Amino acid sequence: MCAVQVRSQLNWETKCRRWQLLLSVLILLPLALQRVDVACGIDIDWPLVTPTAWPDATIDECHDDYLLASANASSIFALSYELCELTANETKIDLDINEQMERTRIEMGRTALCGNMELCSALDDDLEYLACIRDSGSRNLQLITEINHNATSAHTRLREDYNVVQQTMVLCTLEAQVVYVNSMREAHEELQQCRIELAEHETPN
Repeated sequence: MCAVQVRSQLNWETKCRRWQLLLSVLILLPLALQRVDVACGIDIDWPLVTPTAWPDATIDECHDDYLLASANASSIFALSYELCELTANETKIDLDINEQMERTRIEMGRTALCGNMELCSALDDDLEYLACIRDSGSRNLQLITEINHNATSAHTRLREDYNVVQQTMVLCTLEAQVVYVNSMREAHEELQQCRIELAEHETPN
């Protein structure tokens, strides 16, 4: 049941982050390219910074092909991003299970330690209490050492594992963004070429 709840929560977070990232790519990237164009004094062949306007006002024979290419690029990006997060989430579920196992082992040690102390605390005679603490002291020290070792080891290992998952996720989504941007640039170039050919065809000799 716990794994199902975790999976459901991660799937919801996946959908939210996927659309947030898609909007970021669509909105922020053109603005960044415009800044590069102005600062460097170069002409970047990009749909939103070239003299030709983004094809939202001109409807011609080339427009439908462009819309189809744009839709395909967006669909591929969404699926790629979802696959990246699905892989990351599956790994996180495994790590969550490992966390629970490590915590259970630590809790077993804590329970044994507290149980030894409680047995001694139940003794009314002070000498018997002191003797009990003395006799259980060696075992309690061993338990404390084990608890500290298990907690430190698990925390270090799991933190590294989560970092690897995050790094893999970032690289995967970056690759998806590169594919999307290249696809949109190619679609725009094909649109411009199509319109050039269309204009030449319509121009009277």
